[in-house]
Amino acid sequence: MVSQTAGGCGVSQVQLEGVDELSSRVFRSFLNTLRLHRRVMVRTLGGQGAHPGQAFCLRLLSANDGITQRDIADELHLSRPTVSKMLQAMEKAGAVERRPDENDQRLTRVYVTDVGRRLEKKLRAVSAGYIMETIGTLPEQDRRELGRLLDDLSAGISRALAARDAEAGAAATVRHPAS
Repeated sequence: MVSQTAGGCGVSQVQLEGVDELSSRVFRSFLNTLRLHRRVMVRTLGGQGAHPGQAFCLRLLSANDGITQRDIADELHLSRPTVSKMLQAMEKAGAVERRPDENDQRLTRVYVTDVGRRLEKKLRAVSAGYIMETIGTLPEQDRRELGRLLDDLSAGISRALAARDAEAGAAATVRHPAS
């Protein structure tokens, strides 16, 4: 159940019942940070002719040239149709090429082209500049503490995700018991 806090009706003012005010405030700050980060990355990388997802994909491919399309989806935590669409755009731009696996025609392997390598290098430099412009401006001790806190938050999110995956697996087993 959601109730409004005093001061407005925006999403940043929504108080979730059963959640203490401090946790709610931290959550709102986290969401605001995510939104702002996404806006800056979309604008910055868009100016380079890329989308943030493509930058992550190119970085992954540069380190794992010839990785399967399925493994890209798994590594980037994206659906296979989303990855397929992204790769189509990157292929059209000449950044990647897809080829069937030599041993298993059901698999598609993805390779970075010279154009893609140049773009990845450029995007890596743009990302480094962004990091130094934002996170890099925080004092060292604050960066260390923020890193620790984000690692702790990531671990909590991973545990929540694992619990949901386990629940989904148990529910699937109940619906479709082994024969």
